[in-house]
Amino acid sequence: MINRFFRLYFCSSIKIEPVNIHYQDGLFDTTYGLLKMTRNPYLNQKQLESITNSYFLVDGVGSNFIKSLFKKDMNSLIIFDCEKMHLRNAIEIYQATKKQIDLQFFGTPKRPRNPFSKCKGPKDIFNLYRHIQNQQKLMLSRMCLIVSYNGEVRIQGTLPECGDLKYHLEEQPENISQIGYRKYNYLLPFSAYQGIVTAYNYEKEGVAIEFLNYKKIYALYGVFPPTQRQYQVLFHSYMQKLVKIHDVTHSSLYNVIDLGCGTGVLGFIANDVLLRSFKDKEINIYSLDNVENAVKSAKINSQCLEYKNYTAELGDITDIDTLQYQLTVFKYPAKFNLIIANPPWIQASKIRIDDSIENTVTDPDGIMLKSVFEFANKYLQIESLDSTKGRLILIYSDLSQLLELQEKEKVQDLCREYKMGITYYSELPFHIKDPQNVDPLLQYKQNSKVQLFEIRKI
Repeated sequence: MINRFFRLYFCSSIKIEPVNIHYQDGLFDTTYGLLKMTRNPYLNQKQLESITNSYFLVDGVGSNFIKSLFKKDMNSLIIFDCEKMHLRNAIEIYQATKKQIDLQFFGTPKRPRNPFSKCKGPKDIFNLYRHIQNQQKLMLSRMCLIVSYNGEVRIQGTLPECGDLKYHLEEQPENISQIGYRKYNYLLPFSAYQGIVTAYNYEKEGVAIEFLNYKKIYALYGVFPPTQRQYQVLFHSYMQKLVKIHDVTHSSLYNVIDLGCGTGVLGFIANDVLLRSFKDKEINIYSLDNVENAVKSAKINSQCLEYKNYTAELGDITDIDTLQYQLTVFKYPAKFNLIIANPPWIQASKIRIDDSIENTVTDPDGIMLKSVFEFANKYLQIESLDSTKGRLILIYSDLSQLLELQEKEKVQDLCREYKMGITYYSELPFHIKDPQNVDPLLQYKQNSKVQLFEIRKI
């Protein structure tokens, strides 16, 4: 009891005075030298220029102090002092601050707040919830670590493994001394640092995939690890049905392409089933993604799985004219027997253009979905010598429709537009857990389905 009382008294008695900082040419001039903000999609240039104060936190400062800062000095930066703060305390403060911000919007269990009471439907709830989440991330993005130019996290205590942090830092100009600057260090949002640590764990440990005989798939930073099982179950079940259909076996050459491949897991599942079923056929798996780290992940994983018939390249299917030239350069085939696509399920505008996670889950105006059909219309094998028609396998969800973000039967409408027909369909419930029961969209997500469409030219 004495220790607890002393700790509370100590925390409340610490006073952190603001330190004036000056922002110019993309750099903050601080007591720790020149610092450049990095990996922060939430603070734009105008917001950075408005920052004039920073608070260097030391051990013993509580989350109530941070809460008061957010109220009285929203334009400040909160920096963990690299000489007077331990990582374990920084994590405590960050988590407590995160909780305080949640309380600010949603209240306490005894005195709850419902910011969605005036919403007229799921679309309004979705948009308001995104706005709240964005405001929360904006506030938390002001809590930063100092990272030296050589990738060393400047804080006391034992640090978790996170790989080479220099990979996540913006390169400094080679002629930096000639333009009047010395080498500068970096301000890295604590939330971004935690994301890098988590991503490194997936990159290092991998995810065992049931349908690849529990071999592991690895995801680089900014690429979703294949942890959701439902779409893998649907796709593997479909591939098992596909190889039993006789028209697949007629051709000696079978070309597959995975659009938006991510880690490559769907292409690998297809490859595994096809290779085991047709040992005398030439199976080729091609893939495209517009995220560089996704292409790198897919290439690494194909090497680990020892798939010599797998190719991954960087390409954007929403730019069909440029892609046509790229496919020629990549030496991809002119037609594909099987096209696999798992585009983003949420048809909503992007809030932050440079937020990689946001870009992975949203599809503004359904551009990606429509581009899948355009690609299939142009590159799907329509008719071969044995009259085998190619297939587009679309893995999607009705979540956007339930949230009233997308018109009903969008896939069916696109099929009619491109003169295609759905020849096979299966679905599974989209299981989602929310232990804290704070997601206002939970009921819609729990009622949604993961869907698999087999689509062919009419």
